[in-house]
Amino acid sequence: MEYSSLTMISEASADLTKLADYDLAIVGAGISSAYTLLHYIARLEQQAAIDIANGQQHIPVRIIVTEKSDEVWTGLPYGRKSGRSALLISPLHEFIPQQPERQNFIDWLTANRDRVFNPQEYNQGELSRKWLAANSADMSAGRWDDLFIPRHTFGLYLKERLDRVITTATTKGLIDFKLVTADVLDIQNSSDLDREGMYRIDLAGDHQSFLTRQLVLAIGSPPNVAFSQDQSAQAADGICYIDNMYEPSLDFNIDRICQSLQQADSQSQRQILMIGSNAGTLDTLYNINNSKTAISLIDKFIIISPNAAFPYRISKGIVELNYRPQHLLDLVETRAFSAKQMFEAIGQDVAAAISQNINISDIHGDISKVTMQALNLLNPGEQKQFVIRYSVDIGKLQRRAGGEYLDVVNNLIAQDKLEFRKGKFVKYSAPVSGKSNCEYRDSENITQPVLDTPIRIIINCAGFQDVTKSDSILIQNLIRRGICIPNDSNRGFVTDKNFKANTNCYLMGPLVAGNIDGDFKVWHAESCQRIICLSEKLAAALHQSEFQLPVVPTIDKTELLVSAG
Repeated sequence: MEYSSLTMISEASADLTKLADYDLAIVGAGISSAYTLLHYIARLEQQAAIDIANGQQHIPVRIIVTEKSDEVWTGLPYGRKSGRSALLISPLHEFIPQQPERQNFIDWLTANRDRVFNPQEYNQGELSRKWLAANSADMSAGRWDDLFIPRHTFGLYLKERLDRVITTATTKGLIDFKLVTADVLDIQNSSDLDREGMYRIDLAGDHQSFLTRQLVLAIGSPPNVAFSQDQSAQAADGICYIDNMYEPSLDFNIDRICQSLQQADSQSQRQILMIGSNAGTLDTLYNINNSKTAISLIDKFIIISPNAAFPYRISKGIVELNYRPQHLLDLVETRAFSAKQMFEAIGQDVAAAISQNINISDIHGDISKVTMQALNLLNPGEQKQFVIRYSVDIGKLQRRAGGEYLDVVNNLIAQDKLEFRKGKFVKYSAPVSGKSNCEYRDSENITQPVLDTPIRIIINCAGFQDVTKSDSILIQNLIRRGICIPNDSNRGFVTDKNFKANTNCYLMGPLVAGNIDGDFKVWHAESCQRIICLSEKLAAALHQSEFQLPVVPTIDKTELLVSAG
């Protein structure tokens, strides 16, 4: 599809009366933006039918989307940056539990299987070949639900779907659509402008600023947490520090790792230090081990994280267990407890299950169900404490991942090629006289070196920055101008139940996390299933505001809690 771009007007000479203006601007073109548009355009189709039935002309809604990368509708997880080998961390039926969306994707997978899984293009690494051989029979039989499929396939599906929907909506006169490939650096609202009720969006590079009446910020997660380092460290010979494994792409950084290791003087220097033990770490380990060249060069992986453990394995098929989270159930019976007590009870139930050799992944649903019961019994103040603080800690107790990823971990441990250090990474520095150049702080708050010899490769998988400390220029400007206010979790910005952060300014995606407004409780908004659900509510709010329709009904409590948990 051909999208039009904008020409440059310098900020100093920009005349607001000459700037292009739009009805709706969406900053970011990942899956949050994609699903918001899909739901919104569906509502426009309904509105157009009503207008025609009433003898009214439907005026196209002027929409502009900005995206800083050259790939749209996939976001980081489902596009080129993650490569072709990275897998879903949950089975397909959990990744998209909603119907008919999952069936739409399955139908697309079935119709495009030969193209998507063409061995000449896909079957490049040893683990990729193994995955394809192990799952071909299920794919041929249409049994996709339990597969941990390569997730770039979802990005291909979504991109093709959006291109088709946007083209059709434009042809029908529902929308007038533009896409601009540029980074947004600053946004000003009507209090700073002479155009009342408008936002001005300022773009980097040779692009014109523009105005919009409605604004959706779908900018994804903040940048990764940064660590202290000597200024000379990155310039030192042999040091390869990767702050973001997906920038510019996972494949690019694996090549960079190989080049660095090939220059090592001995096998003992071929150590890789990874900070964090989250999904990004598993992604990286899997993809490095998919490269025959990379794995032949590596002596050992060292993982530093506060819990020194990876997620629990998701069992295949249905596991029947007569399990009751007794500590949490006992708490519910009292009907008077705090969010902290909930967290402690869940921790006790998890510990009890581990002592009985029960896989925590198999009881995830049982614990989650009673957790929701308990949450609804808390008073409003304690519910807020749960959302902004304890929900994340509870999630860490029940992290889950697929067998393909965890098999790689187990094989590395069996070969003595992976070890954990429990603690928090402190800093790295330039190597001096063959001594350790990395430090971490253990559970007793004692700073220790990682190894006696220097580390050549350091990969930061530690998670995202607090929005109040973010080095994102746009996030800083949103806060500085008062357009967005950090919520009490500091993981996102304050919104109401209609995702409104300011007048005609809305949020979608990870920055919605940490919000509570009556029955609206969201503590995690990164997964596809949550984005599908939440973006439908946002589309309704945008449509209601644009066409001055009756207020959107309150979100159903059960639906939102399940989707936002």
